[in-house]
Amino acid sequence: MNSTAILCLAVLFCAAIEGSPMPGKGRCHCLGDGVNFIQPRLIEKLDVIPASMTCGNLEIIVTLKNSGELRCLNPKSKFSQNFIKNAKKMSQQ
Repeated sequence: MNSTAILCLAVLFCAAIEGSPMPGKGRCHCLGDGVNFIQPRLIEKLDVIPASMTCGNLEIIVTLKNSGELRCLNPKSKFSQNFIKNAKKMSQQ
């Protein structure tokens, strides 16, 4: 009886640890899908953050030139896909 109670507590404890948030950088940076289009001339920097254990979404974060504001792009939009493809081409040259 006593070993059964200890086993049940151990299982509950493991389940509680698995569902708790990771400390530090856990979770996604972008809330929602993000915008579908931003004027390319306004973009200063592009960061592509692949899906990970802490965030299952591909995230595309751009820094705007004038304000330094960060914006999330919808990774499924045609604009985002073309912009990343062109940025890869430019970085390879």
